Amino acid sequence: MPMQSPIGLDDLRHFFLIAEAGGVSAAARRFDISKATLSRAIARLEDQAKGPLFDRLSTGLQLTQAGEALMDAARQATEAGSSAENVLRTVIEEPQGALRVAASALSAQYLVSPVLARLTADYPLVTAHIKVTADGPDPLAEDLDLVLQLGRPQEPYLIARRIIGTPMKLYCGPDFAASHPVDDPQAVTELIRVCVDVPGTSHEWTLTGQDGVPVRFDKTPSVFAGDPSVALGLVRSGAGVTLLPALYGDMQVRRGDVVPVLPGHEAPAVEIFAVFPPRRSSVPAVRIFIDYLIEYANALVHRT
Repeated sequence: MPMQSPIGLDDLRHFFLIAEAGGVSAAARRFDISKATLSRAIARLEDQAKGPLFDRLSTGLQLTQAGEALMDAARQATEAGSSAENVLRTVIEEPQGALRVAASALSAQYLVSPVLARLTADYPLVTAHIKVTADGPDPLAEDLDLVLQLGRPQEPYLIARRIIGTPMKLYCGPDFAASHPVDDPQAVTELIRVCVDVPGTSHEWTLTGQDGVPVRFDKTPSVFAGDPSVALGLVRSGAGVTLLPALYGDMQVRRGDVVPVLPGHEAPAVEIFAVFPPRRSSVPAVRIFIDYLIEYANALVHRT
């Protein structure tokens, strides 16, 4: 009887990713792998198992008994492959290979993109992948090198490197400013507002001016936006007033897209952190990216 070919580690990894995501299409979107590649991996494994690894249900895929039995080996193969990749990336001094970064739309546009443009020009062997998300994904679970987020992570097993601190300020669209008293603290507290509903930001707004007198907002927001870029789009369209990190909002002011509300008033500062699994800090591309990021963010602050 001829010997079966050994099971490929890539097939095991793809099986694990599909099981984690709950389906081939979901895994393709989440992990940026083609559906054809994932489907072929499952077909090969099911051929060797002489039976299905998933039951195809209307709600998605569900592991069969054979699939359940294979999960532990697939998890170990995935973790071993990730560890081996990190080891090899660490011992190579010059940055190269894939660099996987996640950030909000605003951070991706105004911080990550210009930094990666410089990094890939300086180190052409680096291939950058940007995932745009407002959720602050766990980099370990998502196999990311680094996540840029507001505030420190709650997970104790992650490393956080402070990139920059920035005060929070109020902004609105030019048309809205032309028809509302945006310099009057009492009037501003009554204005319709947009709330950015993302981790690291508060729904309770308290700003303090140079006189030290706090201005509090207790009106229920008219819109909850899932990302700061959405909040900016809303206020540019006249939806009201929003509270944003000044690092991003002041850029929009210089471009004429938004207008500052209550100039001279600020909410407590927030901090932007680079969050990554412990072993990624020794990967050259990750180290260089963080150094470039801090340098660029500080240059932006001094430019304002």
